[in-house]
Amino acid sequence: MKRIVDLVTAFTGHTLRGRMENDPNGDCAIVQAKDLTTSGVVKFRNTPYQIKLKQVPAAQLLQRGDILVLSKGTNNKALLYDSQFASAAATSAFTVLRITTNQIKPAFLAWYINSPQAQEYFSTQRAGTTTLNLSKKAIEELPVPVPPLLKQELMIKLVKQHELYSSLVDEYQQQLQLLVNNLLNNRLNDKTV
Repeated sequence: MKRIVDLVTAFTGHTLRGRMENDPNGDCAIVQAKDLTTSGVVKFRNTPYQIKLKQVPAAQLLQRGDILVLSKGTNNKALLYDSQFASAAATSAFTVLRITTNQIKPAFLAWYINSPQAQEYFSTQRAGTTTLNLSKKAIEELPVPVPPLLKQELMIKLVKQHELYSSLVDEYQQQLQLLVNNLLNNRLNDKTV
């Protein structure tokens, strides 16, 4: 077991001054908590607002493989950033983890942070009265198993297969519900018994 601090550099996302407005001419995506789904697979559900790149310090720009940990509230999930946008930064609602060793795969670490074991640890580390906050220090102290890289890769493949299967099942259920609704509506409008 290692601590996250032994595997990454952690920094807080960009602090915005004042109310954030979407700039249609912006050239930097700014990732907010509202842009992500946190039930099931963590992924983007909204296209992030755009701001001017010059507003963000270069050190806070996201890189492929960065892990965004939601540090506000009770749902401290992680998102693996895969260069979805040409230039992007996370807001201060996130702690950004940047891998500094070749001992761990970013996808494995993101998966582990979302695991029940890590989430249980985070639940004991939150502080605050109105809005719960998970400190950067608490995230850095999370114990992380570091299996051999081959095992990490196999585990990541299994997780991706499970995510694909789950999305196919969800799609099937949605299509089936649509079919049932259409059939029932047609029956309601049918004058025959």
